[in-house]
Amino acid sequence: MDDAVRRRVLIVEDDPLSARIAAKILARLGYGVCAVIETGEDAVTGAALHAPDVVLMDINLAGAMDGVAAAKAIIESVGAPVIFLTAAMDRDIMDRVAATGAAGYIQKPVKLLDLKANLEMAITRRQRERPCPTDAVAALYRSLLFAVATACAAPLVVVDPEGRVLFSHPDNSIAGELFSEAFPGRPAFPQAGDTPCEDASGNLLGWVRLSP
Repeated sequence: MDDAVRRRVLIVEDDPLSARIAAKILARLGYGVCAVIETGEDAVTGAALHAPDVVLMDINLAGAMDGVAAAKAIIESVGAPVIFLTAAMDRDIMDRVAATGAAGYIQKPVKLLDLKANLEMAITRRQRERPCPTDAVAALYRSLLFAVATACAAPLVVVDPEGRVLFSHPDNSIAGELFSEAFPGRPAFPQAGDTPCEDASGNLLGWVRLSP
């Protein structure tokens, strides 16, 4: 488990006992816990801030956003693999979980061997799909962007040239959505007051708009 020592896990769980059990098992496996979060809304923001290697996500959470919706937002915006923790799962929830592209799910109470297998499969799959150096740089930029936006205390949205939201502060749950769908009625292309993001050749990479 030498590689696991460098791996960081975000726990999203509103039951303190379950969170403690998961953290203890992770410690035995050599993984580090970067944060324990109780709500789906905070999980989306926390994933952008902490850039975890894996997210352990309870399905039933405190707050308006459940674990399935939070997982979908995290996968689309941050790219971190999500493993669900659940006491029971019916057909409707199974269908919603499958649609998120989650890396797996574990029945509660969490068992060491189940968690170990799911973590290793999730990380191996991510390494295969997205090279680690690229992930690390992207995670660093996301963390820096979140820190700057928080320090400025200014709501903003970053949009790519195709009109898709790359980042939004303070609520990043809309990342991955089309700007026109996330903000209906507002111009979905750069305006005079927006800030363009260009590469060294002057090609437009995206644009930033301060939210009202």
